[in-house]
Amino acid sequence: MRIRLACLGALSIAVLLGLISMPNVAAQEKAQKAQKADKADKKGAAEKANVQGTVQNMSKETSTITVRTGTGQVTRQVMYDAKTKFLYGHSDNNKPGAVAQVKEQNYISCVGTFNDKSQLMATECVYRESK
Repeated sequence: MRIRLACLGALSIAVLLGLISMPNVAAQEKAQKAQKADKADKKGAAEKANVQGTVQNMSKETSTITVRTGTGQVTRQVMYDAKTKFLYGHSDNNKPGAVAQVKEQNYISCVGTFNDKSQLMATECVYRESK
């Protein structure tokens, strides 16, 4: 009889300890999920973005292209550097190009990431005469 009570007592203590630690485990899991979500948000901020529209202005001194998007009322700044790849044609049918060949009124589509000033730092730009 004493053995049964001892086993029952040990089992009760184990269950009690398990119940006490469950909120801590749940809190740890919740914290880990929050950390993963934060990392995903930060990763999302660095994800590739696209700016496309008509070239309004080009500044070779500051390495920027001002692009009119949509109905032409909104402009976006696209920055480029020596690593930016310029292509002439359509996204699915193009040939190598150069920034010197890009002119005002050309249609351009640039891919890259946004900086803290909401400027797109382009890694690739595809341009052509018209949309």
